[in-house]
Amino acid sequence: MKKIIGLFVAAALFVLAGCTEPNTLTSSTTGSNEQKIVGEQVEVVSVMDGDTMKVKYDGKVSSVRFLLIDAPEMYHKQLGEQPFGKEAQKRNRDLINNAEVVSLEFDKTGDKEDKYGRLLAYVYVDGKSVQEQLIKEGLVRVGYVYNKQAAHLDDYYKAQDEAKAANRGIWQYPGYVTNRGFVKSKVPGWSAGQNPDKNGSLEKSVSTNKATQTQSKTTSSTNNSSTKSDEACTIKGNINAKGNKNYFLPGTNNYDNVQEEKMFCSEEEAQKAGFKKGS
Repeated sequence: MKKIIGLFVAAALFVLAGCTEPNTLTSSTTGSNEQKIVGEQVEVVSVMDGDTMKVKYDGKVSSVRFLLIDAPEMYHKQLGEQPFGKEAQKRNRDLINNAEVVSLEFDKTGDKEDKYGRLLAYVYVDGKSVQEQLIKEGLVRVGYVYNKQAAHLDDYYKAQDEAKAANRGIWQYPGYVTNRGFVKSKVPGWSAGQNPDKNGSLEKSVSTNKATQTQSKTTSSTNNSSTKSDEACTIKGNINAKGNKNYFLPGTNNYDNVQEEKMFCSEEEAQKAGFKKGS
């Protein structure tokens, strides 16, 4: 009788094991996918510079200001382009445009929007922090810390200490980075469009990240046979708050005031990308 009971128990355990195994696999797969999203997933419209972008969120196109970081300027009316501004912009675009999933995390201890109506968020690509990566590579500083309880602040300062110690990017020039921004005069002999990376630290840090080995989606639509540099492509592409795409030629009335989000080498290239001629 004991043998018969033992057989029944063994059979029952076998059946239960068979029933629970598929659920375990499903849970594991779901968890893996969820790891790529931190907060809320968004669709990226364009990346503007080293610390701002535009996304489709809550049914409309909104600008996003990356929390707790400050990148050198690219389009400031008074300051103009600052050293490492172009490098920060390019790296930010590389990280975001090469990601499968881009998501935003809002800080529960702070405001969701600033006074300009921009979303204030931590930005993630495939579950990894964009802010922390840009800080580590010496492309941005920790800044605009109005909330000492902000999430991730300690991690950002730790990443910044690492970049400082290695003299990466913006930290190559003593006095260039201040707690109020950047001082262009501390980078001797630099002019807009030049690469200020005198010690090659940016190239070294970027080469260690696999994401940069794939061509940015931003540039993938351009003519592969062309070897023109960004400097040779002077047509500015802009996407406004309504999502309208316009391009502007050098010499037109609004050209200097247009905030470039994409650059084109010809009108044909801009039109193929869905942009219309602006006035």
